[in-house]
Amino acid sequence: MNAFTFHGMSWEARFRRAVHLSAPAFLVYYLLPSPLWTGGPPREVALLAVLAVVMIFELLRLLYDIQVPGMRDYEQERISAMAWAAIALAIAMLFFPPGLTAPAVVGMALIDPLISHLRQTHWYPWVPLATYFLLVLTILILFYSLSPTVMLTAALASLLAVGVEAIRTRYVDDDFLMIIIPLLGMALLMAL
Repeated sequence: MNAFTFHGMSWEARFRRAVHLSAPAFLVYYLLPSPLWTGGPPREVALLAVLAVVMIFELLRLLYDIQVPGMRDYEQERISAMAWAAIALAIAMLFFPPGLTAPAVVGMALIDPLISHLRQTHWYPWVPLATYFLLVLTILILFYSLSPTVMLTAALASLLAVGVEAIRTRYVDDDFLMIIIPLLGMALLMAL
């Protein structure tokens, strides 16, 4: 074990987990007034401006081979997980209500690191599925109250999120998929 690992986890892995766990902080977007100030732009403009900054940085990172701490080796020559998560957050916040976006974002933020920790144990996938279900169900109840539809929605979102996390593709990161796919499933089921 070198000086930069702690209990078998490198500082890069700890940094990635910290970034994941910070994702729910972006839900503060829903608390922003729109327009942002009297006569100012709507909050959607601010969201798109933040996304533009992230994507410009991502373009520069790829063009100039900028090394970003905590980034995995395979992300060096493709769109990073952070950029994919920013795209998913923007889509979620622009097109879905907070009652569906919040559980999808919080679910990705907490369950993706949990899966990473449990993947090689006998607890996977059962503990991530159960934890995601309880987490999403709790948030959905806060927004919509308990009903059979809400319970089915939480169950579907759990299966979709844990299922898509296992997908390995070079075209899209699981941080994007773990927000968008459960969100689409929840929106569809809640609309029925």
